[in-house]
Amino acid sequence: MSKPEKSTLRLVAVRAGVSPATASRALNGNPSVDKELSRRVFAAAQELGYQFNGPSRGKSSITFIVPAIASTYFSYTATGVIEVAREAGYHVSLMLSDSDPERELECLRNARGPDTAGIILAPVSTRDPRELAPELAGLPIVITGPRHIGDGLVHVHLNNEEAAYLSTRYLLRLGRKNIAFVIYYWTNRVLNYQDFIEEYNASDHGCFTAYDRYSGYCRALREAGLEIDPSLLAFGGFSYESGYACARRLLASGADFDAVIVPNDRCGVGFLNLLQEQGFRVPGQVSLVCLNGDLISKIVSPTLTSISSSDYEIGRRSAQQLIRLIRGEPAQDVQIDANLSIESSTQYIL
Repeated sequence: MSKPEKSTLRLVAVRAGVSPATASRALNGNPSVDKELSRRVFAAAQELGYQFNGPSRGKSSITFIVPAIASTYFSYTATGVIEVAREAGYHVSLMLSDSDPERELECLRNARGPDTAGIILAPVSTRDPRELAPELAGLPIVITGPRHIGDGLVHVHLNNEEAAYLSTRYLLRLGRKNIAFVIYYWTNRVLNYQDFIEEYNASDHGCFTAYDRYSGYCRALREAGLEIDPSLLAFGGFSYESGYACARRLLASGADFDAVIVPNDRCGVGFLNLLQEQGFRVPGQVSLVCLNGDLISKIVSPTLTSISSSDYEIGRRSAQQLIRLIRGEPAQDVQIDANLSIESSTQYIL
């Protein structure tokens, strides 16, 4: 058991209005405790900064909950998790949320098995998993992907704002002024600018990488003295089909763009193919940058300028921080630096 000196189980029990025994059972995920009581104990533990990792010691399984495993992002992240876990004597169980918040909740509720030492979650929901599933209270959890979805949780993520800022600033230096930007979510959350900007202005940006990336895009444009043009924003996803559809919609809208930033290289290839089919020269007329690029970005023509993949490192660092929590050691948020890899899909305007 590991906790701050001034935050004891007794204080958690007093704050929650229950007995210390009930508080202990709730924090251990005992199903006999009423769910409302568990929520009160969990809220009190959060408020007091109480960390309870004891039940995980001696257990040998780590659960990794991901939206999809076919995505290269999560396959590489999972590889990093598995390698670090294996070195530390843990095996990894994968659970798929299928990018569905309800399915994710089901995964969370089923994640705490008798041998579960901790959880790594790549969330599609913006809710703190401990609020969604009080039975997880006391179980070490690391969040990978978003910058922040809950106080007291450890987060491991790419510096997404800097990734978009570096990409936009680079395109501006090439002389590109009308830079389209593809905004994405794991689910079809927002599909138009008005709804997006209302939520963007009202939300905690840390819940969605899309918001952080949009912030970096806006920062670079404003530094260059340019206004944000809503006609240059497209709403899509991570797939080839999404990139193809976004390019089609932008062209059909009459938007005048000389560059585009897309979320990843699969989306980038879809965007590239539609442009080429329609007779546009890339990079001559349109420069293209992907905010996550791996093998695909290197084997298409032209090769795609991208933020270098950090998926494997994110997986390794997530597992390292989780194992520290399991052992009762201090753990911390980890932010991975963004690095731009320049390829053939970008070109200076003469």
